[in-house]
Amino acid sequence: MPVTLEQVVKDARNLPLAELERLVAELIRDLEPGDSASPEEIETAWDAEIARRLEEINSGKVKGIPAEEVFARLRAKRDETR
Repeated sequence: MPVTLEQVVKDARNLPLAELERLVAELIRDLEPGDSASPEEIETAWDAEIARRLEEINSGKVKGIPAEEVFARLRAKRDETR
């Protein structure tokens, strides 16, 4: 008898957190066509991206935007759509 989606979800909710995270990562990877990067490769790529962005800020190549300004812009956009 085939396993139902409901049974899979129920079983997944009973997994330890680390295994549930691994399951979710595996399923997400299946949804991303052509991307077979491992979690370690993805983490390494993000680390490199973070380092690149920090260097741009530290060198003055880019200027950050204060959080208060970002939130004000978001509130204004939200209010425009109401």
